Amino acid sequence: MRRAELDTHLEPRGYRLLSKVPRMPNDLAERLVERFGDLQKIMRASTHDLSSVEGISMQRAQAIKEGLARLAETSILDRYS
Repeated sequence: MRRAELDTHLEPRGYRLLSKVPRMPNDLAERLVERFGDLQKIMRASTHDLSSVEGISMQRAQAIKEGLARLAETSILDRYS
């Protein structure tokens, strides 16, 4: 393996965090990652953007945003406790 390959920065795509969002089917998580590419873009997406993904209503988009925000907040609090 070349050194350049080992030094490549990896970006989380979001599967692990999306699996922790309540009532998030794997197929919807897969569509979100396909549409947005990585976790940061999913987290920055608006509810309107999220609802543009097949199978995600505005209500579910709001639940996804709230679930991801809660998980991020918990992660930050855990880091500093």
